[in-house]
Amino acid sequence: GVMDRVRLIAVGMLAFLAWLGGDAFAGGLSFSEHGAKATGMANAFAGQADDPSAIFYNPAGITQLPGTQIMAGGSVVFLDSVFRSSTTGESTQLQDHFPLVPHVFLTHRFKKWDERFSIGIGVYTPFGIVVDWPDNWQGRFDSTNAKLRVTIYNPIVAFQATTRLSVAVGVRVADVAAEFEQKVNLTGAGGESKLRGYGLTAHPIGWNAGLLYHLTETTSAGLQFRSELNAKLHGQADINGAGAAALGSANGFATAGFSSNIKLPPQIVGGISTKIIPRWTINADVEWQGWKTLGTLPRDFVGSTALDSVSRRLWNNSWVYRLGAEYAATDRLALRGGYFYDETPIPDNTFDANIPNANLHGLTAGTGYGWDRATLDVAYLIGFYEKRSIDNSTLDPNNKGGARGLGPQAFGSYSTTSHVLTVSVTFKF
Repeated sequence: GVMDRVRLIAVGMLAFLAWLGGDAFAGGLSFSEHGAKATGMANAFAGQADDPSAIFYNPAGITQLPGTQIMAGGSVVFLDSVFRSSTTGESTQLQDHFPLVPHVFLTHRFKKWDERFSIGIGVYTPFGIVVDWPDNWQGRFDSTNAKLRVTIYNPIVAFQATTRLSVAVGVRVADVAAEFEQKVNLTGAGGESKLRGYGLTAHPIGWNAGLLYHLTETTSAGLQFRSELNAKLHGQADINGAGAAALGSANGFATAGFSSNIKLPPQIVGGISTKIIPRWTINADVEWQGWKTLGTLPRDFVGSTALDSVSRRLWNNSWVYRLGAEYAATDRLALRGGYFYDETPIPDNTFDANIPNANLHGLTAGTGYGWDRATLDVAYLIGFYEKRSIDNSTLDPNNKGGARGLGPQAFGSYSTTSHVLTVSVTFKF
């Protein structure tokens, strides 16, 4: 029966995710590429939301999907970042990583019980960092390595309240994993040490809700809210090298329990989609991200205060503007393109090498081909980050130069480009 089929699909989804493994980190910080159809249109999809990736883009959209549908895919991310030192003139390139960021969505619209009800579940990674600088680079006292992965398990229920209006609500269970490495230059300890935090995990729970309203036969508007996620990270930290004695260990090595806290922002996305021109779909989205919630990134080493820090971040709330279009070349083949502008939330005075983020201009292109019961979508995104500099006016986020002189500040500029290739396959039952 239908439930057996749904069960079988669910088991298949979990096997797919287990195979992909846990190293799925995204470049940047906020990651929106969770469906190749949407990504081809610069992720402007809240007003359209007519494939299973709606669970991420606007969950109210799943009432448009008959039967049982499953979408699976992933994005490969490449972040190309170069730091040019203003003191030595030398350039340092970010080490290459090609993280794979998977997405899986399953939707089902009831027939027997009540066709107005739909349910769905999505698994996706909306926040992530993978930053890997050489161990000897000038900014090593800020960061040599930083990883963050936030995987969301998002069951939702959607209801078609009227012929025009659909509403949805969901729970977002987050699995957060993080690690970091940096050099420290503890005053008087006679040389550099390597500090690392690892095995950091947290499991915050949040929620999301969506609305989709069909204004006319050809135009619809969508709205989604995602709540903040307060990740209270716990794990281990250790220090190797000359400075370890400062953590209370005489043998050059110390391990301590470590905790931190990252508040991931609430997000509000509004979008409009129109098919007023035959064969064309034109979408525009605006997204608000409440990064002010981040506040601080505290570091707390159990049993030792030598390296504890509050690390004020003072991030700003930020906006993303997206414009996308799709052209139905034939009944089966679609061509897509888009542009977005993503404001950085990071102010100059707490900007550092862990997240070399800047205002981002993105261009996307994509295509989709549909068979009777399957669809293949492919999208490519290229992102140009505005050049970003750190100079002597920087209010240093890592409290360097004071009593804890962990090492000199790295002054210079960052130039970053990102590339994302997204592929999704959808099956309809």
